[in-house]
Amino acid sequence: MEEVKKVKLEALVGRIDNKGVYRMKNIGTAFVNETNIKIMLDALPMSNTNGQAIIYLKEKWDVPEANESE
Repeated sequence: MEEVKKVKLEALVGRIDNKGVYRMKNIGTAFVNETNIKIMLDALPMSNTNGQAIIYLKEKWDVPEANESE
């Protein structure tokens, strides 16, 4: 049976700062395995003007070979 690689992701939200620049802010970490995605938030996202709270998941580039356990 083929081994499934575990993936570690950053949980990000996007906001426009006071200078009008769109910036991404890390609010947590997500772990993907063969059956699910677990998201651990350090902060809660705020909704935008449309009432949507959007979280982006982006693969981390600095993940060590042995990922943290879920």
